[in-house]
Amino acid sequence: MDYLEWAEEYYQNARRILAVLEKKKLRLKEEKPLTADQRKRLMDDIKQYRRIYHELIDIGDTLTSRAEATVREA
Repeated sequence: MDYLEWAEEYYQNARRILAVLEKKKLRLKEEKPLTADQRKRLMDDIKQYRRIYHELIDIGDTLTSRAEATVREA
C-alpha cells in the first residue's frame, strides 16, 4: 500500500463519518420533542464526529503530501 492508497482509505472513512454526522444533524433539526438530555447527548455526539472527521481529513492530507514529496524526490 502506498501513501495515496492509504490517504484514500482515510478520505473514505471521513466520508462515512460525514454521512453519520449529517444524519445526526438532521435528527437534531427534525426531531422536535427532544429532552434537554437527549439534545445535549446529540450535540456531544456531533462534536465528537466532527472532531473525528477533521482528524481523518488532516491525516489524509498529510499522507497525500508525503506521496507528492515521494514523487518529487524520485
